[in-house]
Amino acid sequence: MKNLILTALVLLLVSSACSANAQNIRPTSLPQGEAKPGMFFDIQEVGVGPYGYVSLTNFTSEPAGLFGLYLCQEADCFTLPDIIVGPGEMVRIAAGTSSSVETIAAAKGAFGELRPADGEIALSTASENLEAKDFLIYLQWGSNPHKLTKRAIQAGLWVEGGYAPTSASATRLFRVAETGLWLFDE
Repeated sequence: MKNLILTALVLLLVSSACSANAQNIRPTSLPQGEAKPGMFFDIQEVGVGPYGYVSLTNFTSEPAGLFGLYLCQEADCFTLPDIIVGPGEMVRIAAGTSSSVETIAAAKGAFGELRPADGEIALSTASENLEAKDFLIYLQWGSNPHKLTKRAIQAGLWVEGGYAPTSASATRLFRVAETGLWLFDE
């Protein structure tokens, strides 16, 4: 119980730090119909298991593009589609082809299996030779560290020893908006 409480506090601090960093990014005005590249997204939910997906939400008040961004897990990176995501809107990138997942922007995402009990996912501006400066968002669940953890810590996106709680029977990891804590459904 003590470890669970400590983990919850660490994740709250990480979520608060990431939210503070996100709030400091201010988009500039663009001509109507044009969208800004990258940097304005947050991971709010990860579907794990055979129908896995990653939900990306545009947290700004202006359109933002996914072009030039990648979802990475270990050495596997997937090029995101060249689409525009409206203010406050969410899109999902599916690891498979499940028709049960709504609002799919891309299917067959080649970023590796999203295992229920253990994994990581990063939103990055590079797909090879990832460095800390390439990371925009990072999340790990289950055991740690993972292959990208050290670079996520260097980027200020994660804390050493931190992880989102999960289980071998989890189906979804999600962030609670009010607290910033990560929880899971079974």
